[in-house]
Amino acid sequence: MKVVFLETVEGSGTMGEVKDVTRGYARNYLLPRGFAAPATPLVLARAERLREIENERQRVEDEKARGLVGKLERPIVVTARVGEQGRLYGSVTNVDIAEKAGEILGEDLDRRRVLLPEAIRRVGVYTIGIRLSRNVTTEAQVVVVDADAPEGVDAAVEALLAPPVEEEVVETPRAEVADSSESAAEVDDADGASEPGSQDDEEERA
Repeated sequence: MKVVFLETVEGSGTMGEVKDVTRGYARNYLLPRGFAAPATPLVLARAERLREIENERQRVEDEKARGLVGKLERPIVVTARVGEQGRLYGSVTNVDIAEKAGEILGEDLDRRRVLLPEAIRRVGVYTIGIRLSRNVTTEAQVVVVDADAPEGVDAAVEALLAPPVEEEVVETPRAEVADSSESAAEVDDADGASEPGSQDDEEERA
């Protein structure tokens, strides 16, 4: 069934869009709620104006979303109960992350805007995509930490975020390596040389 969307419906269509949908979806959901109307000539004549309104609304929403990106540069901390070997009792879902991200953003964030491929089941640091508007997506660090960490949640978060300490490898300069080889060679030559008065000298005199 061909309809014109009168409002933007996430995952289905944008305002002013003309689209074929299943008859049951249209009759049971879109039409009764006023989200869409049958694509009659009269409604189709309004579609262009609706698209213009939607494009302007989207432009404003995208601009606002770009202003929120900076707020998500700080980590999103989610606490959970943790068992052995860092495994969680339960899991962290997009609902949990959306709630914490909303606290940072200062406004509610729809869980469907958290692009989490699967539930998190271990303590750690994760990079998760967050769609702030239809055209603006950013990545945020999500830190899942033990709510009962002995050192405290803040200290546990800092420890997870701290970069690993690399062991310093001290390289021996080439000149020193060469000197060592030459010294070893001199020692070998000295060991192989005959001392004065040795058996070899006596044999030559004989």
